Amino acid sequence: MTNLWTRTAIVCVLAVTVSAPLVARRWVDQPVGEDEQTNAMQAIRARGRLVVLTPHNDQIRYEFATAFNRHRIALGRSPVEFDWRSPGGTSDLRKQVISQFTKLAQSCREPEGIGVDLFFGGGPFEHDLLARGLVVERDRRMVHIPLTAPINLPRQQIEACFPDADIGGQPLYRVDAGGGPIRWVGTALSSFGIVWNRQVVAMLGLNEPRGWSDLCQPVYQSWIALADPAHSGSVAATYNTILQTNGWSTGWWILRRVFANAQYFSSSASKVPLDVSAGEAAAGTCIDFYGRYQAGQVPKGRVGYRDPVRQSSSTGETNPGLETAVTADPISILVGAPSPELALAFVTFVLSTEGQGLWQRRLGTEGGPAKYELRRMPVVRSMYRPDEMKHWHDPVNPFNLARPLPKGMPSFYKTVAPVAHAMAIDIHDDLRAAWSTLQRSGVDRPNARQKKMLELFDAMPTGTDDRGEDFSLAIRWPEGVQERDVTSILNDPSHSRHGQLIETLRAFANRLTRRYTIKGSQRSWNDQDKLLRHRLAWTTFFRKNYRAIVELADSES
Repeated sequence: MTNLWTRTAIVCVLAVTVSAPLVARRWVDQPVGEDEQTNAMQAIRARGRLVVLTPHNDQIRYEFATAFNRHRIALGRSPVEFDWRSPGGTSDLRKQVISQFTKLAQSCREPEGIGVDLFFGGGPFEHDLLARGLVVERDRRMVHIPLTAPINLPRQQIEACFPDADIGGQPLYRVDAGGGPIRWVGTALSSFGIVWNRQVVAMLGLNEPRGWSDLCQPVYQSWIALADPAHSGSVAATYNTILQTNGWSTGWWILRRVFANAQYFSSSASKVPLDVSAGEAAAGTCIDFYGRYQAGQVPKGRVGYRDPVRQSSSTGETNPGLETAVTADPISILVGAPSPELALAFVTFVLSTEGQGLWQRRLGTEGGPAKYELRRMPVVRSMYRPDEMKHWHDPVNPFNLARPLPKGMPSFYKTVAPVAHAMAIDIHDDLRAAWSTLQRSGVDRPNARQKKMLELFDAMPTGTDDRGEDFSLAIRWPEGVQERDVTSILNDPSHSRHGQLIETLRAFANRLTRRYTIKGSQRSWNDQDKLLRHRLAWTTFFRKNYRAIVELADSES
């Protein structure tokens, strides 16, 4: 009988252990009854628990949870239980939050939250979308539903952390229009750069890559590892910067060749540096801290990481700056957070000297990490001083390197993922075949047929679809401007045609926005049906051209 009771008790304990996370997770996976949700949130508050959606890796979660609880204990307060949830990349997490709030809003009651306190990490674009909230129809009227709660930090603390509101033109925090409340604050700085395996690059007979155009070299074919911009906001932001820095046409010229050299397009950004480290790829693109961390973990300096630099500067700068976006890595408090006071306390801690020190300090230094070196750049500018940076692994000041884009330059962020998929990701085999064909044909000194093949390779869709709708992705520069001169003109504000090219790009970007915005809507790029139709039309265009290149080469032989 004793053994029976013992076995029964063990089974009961196991059942509770296994079912508890599943019950807790239900708050993100599906809506629940109002009474049930209220009771559960009260229980969470009583336990001192923070539920955090994050794309951050285990090392970041461990260090910030450990340091925050150490901080609370030093203040005589009880430690907090962290419930970290990471069911996808930043874009996937944002879509999940919006989906859950939409379901609640459509149930004709005010959303009380989805059982999540914080959205920690990702890019400003994703957090901006959450900050804008939802507009849903209720009782034949449109109702705005907020998704993020105000971050009520003292103004003097914000000014101390962020003496400048941006870095290289990229915001460090978001304030509602008209000087309203703060909706998110940056916690660290992120960039997207190049990670490479020194042994493999040397085997290929190449120099170490410095900029994106280095990855266009044909010898890299099948040796480049990339992440999918549809899943990673940081990847999309970086590709957007390439377009903004080089111009629409030249930017896609670079990206298309890098895409053609790719092995794959991973939905997991962390896969790239691991494969490069293992020698499965020669080089790849990754978030800065993934690259730096991997470079530090691999012995004998086998792995290198670099933020890509602009290859030249027509203005004669000795430091032309980075060719990547340096952006804030934000944190937002969600509406209906089960533990709003704890959520605000965690935000305050992350911005403190103690919290910011975790990003770069080496193991063993006072105020440094307990177990893992994170190798990320702090967002608080006052951290960049000699007495602090001497404890860092990467004593680099991105505030000195980030360069603002040309004044008035539009963003192409929302076009990046659909165009990249149509051009390369969805038809990668065709792109690779065309790229290989071009190399075998000797296009370094092209004849008439080879020039035609190159034109087909770099062409962008023009014209209308079967509904008579314009689906063009080609840009027409002003008369007298050659494509080869666009990049230098864009990066030279003193050039007589600089402003004209900026206006051409702005008009082009506005046409794209209007094209995919439902008439009369306040939300841009919301005509998903049209965008999907045009994406299919673009895919057909690119595939046809790539296959025509192969056919031209076959006919020549």
